[in-house]
Amino acid sequence: MNGIQFGGPSPTTFDFGLMGGMFSMLLAWIVLLFVFSGVLMWLWNITITRIFNIREITYWEAFRLLIIAAILFGKIGFNR
Repeated sequence: MNGIQFGGPSPTTFDFGLMGGMFSMLLAWIVLLFVFSGVLMWLWNITITRIFNIREITYWEAFRLLIIAAILFGKIGFNR
C-alpha cells in the first residue's frame, strides 16, 4: 500500500485528558448540588413544615443548608 495508512485517530476526536476529566467532575458536582438543593427543599416543605408548623423554605435556603451541612459533617478538602 505504499505508505498509505488507514485507521488511526479521527480528525474529529479530541482527548480532554486530565483537565477535561477534572472539569467534568466539577461540573457534575455543581449539577448534583443544585439537584440536591431542590430535593432538600421539597422534602423539607412536605415534611418539616407539617410536623413543626413552621414556614416553608426557599430553594436558596435549601442550597445554603446543604453547604452548611457539608462544612459541618463532610470531608471537604481535608485528608483524614
